[in-house]
Amino acid sequence: MKKECSIVRDVLPLYFENMVSEETAAFVKEHLETCPDCAAEFEHLKSGRQIDELETPQRKNDANVITAVKKKIVKKVVKIVASVCLIFVVLFSAILLYTGVSYSVTKDNISLSTKTDGGYTYIVLETEAGKSLSFDSKTEDILNDQNEVCGQRITLYNLKYHNNFTKNTNSISWGSPLDVENQYIEVIVELENDTLQISNVE
Repeated sequence: MKKECSIVRDVLPLYFENMVSEETAAFVKEHLETCPDCAAEFEHLKSGRQIDELETPQRKNDANVITAVKKKIVKKVVKIVASVCLIFVVLFSAILLYTGVSYSVTKDNISLSTKTDGGYTYIVLETEAGKSLSFDSKTEDILNDQNEVCGQRITLYNLKYHNNFTKNTNSISWGSPLDVENQYIEVIVELENDTLQISNVE
């Protein structure tokens, strides 16, 4: 490659962009008219720039398409998350409503019974399946004719039940050993319109 060709090819990009002086431009133009190799190099440079110019709008269009797709995906994700959150809130509210509301207890909701097992006698209070029980209670000593403690009286009041998801009955029991004196236990359940009473000694 001639020295002149080397110089011309170094300044071809600047010449193409019209960023050279008039003297240099005239020199390069004259050289391109007489040198087929450098003229071919200049044509190659021009065709590459044209391709870039043609690709630029396409790239912008592709970028716009990608941005639009991203926005659609984000909107769908937001909708899905919002739907899941709404379903969770509804379910949680339904569970709270089902389990959080308390109901007055009637004698149809509970049962009192006695049983003997393993040397103990028990009074057992059972609730319906799917119910949990809350109540206040007080315990008093029972005195005999000699004014001696012979047992205990347990009174339950303010009874309320709540729904739960168990399929088993819930039970509470009070027991005392059979071979111990002063084993008498009496349980009184005060309901709104009724009173239930039971003892472990008949």
